[in-house]
Amino acid sequence: MSNPFSDPQPQSLDSNPFADPAVQAGLNSHAHEEYDAASFKGASTYDLPDQQAAAASGNADMQARLADLQRREQELAARETALKQKQEHIRKHGRNNWPPGPFPLLFHSIEDEIPQAHQATMTTIYRIWMFLILTLIINLVGAILLLVSGASNGGSDLGAAIMYVPVIGALSFLLWYRPVYNAYAKEYSFFFYAFFLFGTFHVAFCAYMFIGIPSSGSAGLINLISRFTGGHIVAGVFCALATAGHGEQGHSFAQAKQEIQMYGIKQYLFKAHSMPASANQTAEV
Repeated sequence: MSNPFSDPQPQSLDSNPFADPAVQAGLNSHAHEEYDAASFKGASTYDLPDQQAAAASGNADMQARLADLQRREQELAARETALKQKQEHIRKHGRNNWPPGPFPLLFHSIEDEIPQAHQATMTTIYRIWMFLILTLIINLVGAILLLVSGASNGGSDLGAAIMYVPVIGALSFLLWYRPVYNAYAKEYSFFFYAFFLFGTFHVAFCAYMFIGIPSSGSAGLINLISRFTGGHIVAGVFCALATAGHGEQGHSFAQAKQEIQMYGIKQYLFKAHSMPASANQTAEV
């Protein structure tokens, strides 16, 4: 019978210290933790490309949203700019500024309403119209001097000359100047037709005024000759100015009319004739 109070037998130096069940349990637990850590590390490494792809996809979506937002902001800014320009155009063009004075009747601005390619031509036409008004005023002065100098038909010439200034001035503005102005500003060929129609009458009127038939209201060529031959130098000088003005007026207007025909109406007529053809081609396609 063994002594229960005696010390246990010491283990041999050659025995395996790891054979102790407690040690084995600890080792097994540590190995399991290492396996789990390795498994976790391996899984993380395996899943990394998917995570990178997801992050790249998210960045691409964010960039697309930013680009769309910037595009919308640019469109909004463009709309605001267009609206401001329209308001400014209404503010400027909505105000009548012609004729200059306290009671303007309409808006007139070659720089703002006429395309740049046609501004020089339109300016020439406007100067021709202004020169017409000046010529009519000089003709009126010549008619007054005809009456003062004792011309037999001086009264009739003066009455007609007085009428020419407002009537011919207004009709010329409405019938041939304003139509060609609107033709360039609004690109309507109809206004070109009106300009050429009434412009022809204007050239004929200038020729009529150049002749200077007595009682016609013109201090033209015939009255010019009669004043110089009668020794009325001052009246003859103004008749000469009126005659030269009517001649220059008709010549300048004819040149401007030809220039408009070459560079203006052909373009619009070509556009008008080409539009149905293009529409038919579109329909055929």
